[in-house]
Amino acid sequence: MPELAEPSRDLLTLDQWDAIEFDPTRRLELSEGIPIMSPRPHPLHQLISRRLTRLLEDALPADLEALPEVEVTTDASFPPSVRTPDIIVVPRHVTGQRSPRVSAAHVLLVVEIVSPGSRRTDHVKKLNEYAQAGIPHYWIIDSAGAPGEQFLAFSHGGNGYRRLDVQVAERVRITEPVRMAFSVRDLID
Repeated sequence: MPELAEPSRDLLTLDQWDAIEFDPTRRLELSEGIPIMSPRPHPLHQLISRRLTRLLEDALPADLEALPEVEVTTDASFPPSVRTPDIIVVPRHVTGQRSPRVSAAHVLLVVEIVSPGSRRTDHVKKLNEYAQAGIPHYWIIDSAGAPGEQFLAFSHGGNGYRRLDVQVAERVRITEPVRMAFSVRDLID
């Protein structure tokens, strides 16, 4: 890790974050200047991500793209926060940028797939962080969640996210930011 200059003795800047050489077997995010490490996602997590990315690609208009595991700057001010959501949806023109990450201002949808140990982070911390960053839509897929709680969709309502009523039994019907209908079982089984 790079040596830190005063007064940020324990907190990283975005430049310091960019200078870190990452271990590809770990997943790092930056939360208020503090690196947070987690293990790589397990196979079911990756399968859910691939299936949902494919569903999104089929449903999105041509000017939008679904991208897995792209860094998003949720707060560029010091101390900064950089997240790596499981999937994001951005305008197509954003994919041509040569930046190491995407600004939250360009993200229309962020998706987190709950892993062991990430439930509170995904349901509480990231929910608030993404809302404060102004990301219009947030979805959580929780394969171990209770029936009716395995797919959660939130829309920014001005003062934060409001939960959308999109799941009836195993079927999800969503209209924003994209019109889709699918079975939760098709994602998690």
